[in-house]
Amino acid sequence: MEYILVIIVGYIIGNINPAILIVRHVKNIDIRDVNSKNAGTSNAALTLGMKYGVLVGFLDLFKGLIPGLLLRFLIFPDNNILWVVGGLSIVAGHVFPLFYDLKGGKGTATFGGLVLALIPIPGIILFVLFWVITYFTDFIAIATITIIIAVPVIMAFQDYSPVSIFFVIIFCLVSIYKHLPNLIRIYKRDEKGLSVALKK
Repeated sequence: MEYILVIIVGYIIGNINPAILIVRHVKNIDIRDVNSKNAGTSNAALTLGMKYGVLVGFLDLFKGLIPGLLLRFLIFPDNNILWVVGGLSIVAGHVFPLFYDLKGGKGTATFGGLVLALIPIPGIILFVLFWVITYFTDFIAIATITIIIAVPVIMAFQDYSPVSIFFVIIFCLVSIYKHLPNLIRIYKRDEKGLSVALKK
């Protein structure tokens, strides 16, 4: 029963998409119809400018971080599977939101918040590394794929249950799949980099 409740509540939280709500409020358009057509941080920056991209990014990050911390330290302190299941349910709600016809974002920032809750010290290091890679490549997609591959490996050395690690690996595979169009556009030199958003 606990698992079902955590999954349902987490999924509903994940359906709250800052990118869709903020862009609709500011420009009265659906962010999923413009630029990369992704309802997430990078497209919010490309659509509205960097300050809105940062705002969306932090809101998405906290959407994974705060519930993750609550699950870990207050609600189920002795069950790391529930931390992961609850957190990934939020990510799933962000990526496949029932409220928005199952067309959400890629879940990068929300997953990043969850990672900070699950493995705080390595999570901070990965967060810094993420922006270093983004700075040198100009593409968030490349940084994302590099970092998410490292997460289950680190979790394996943090005494996490094999079940928890398995669920994280499943998300990593979904995330890589969701980023394939970005990688193809990068290869074809059709993808707009972060530097474009910074100019806005």
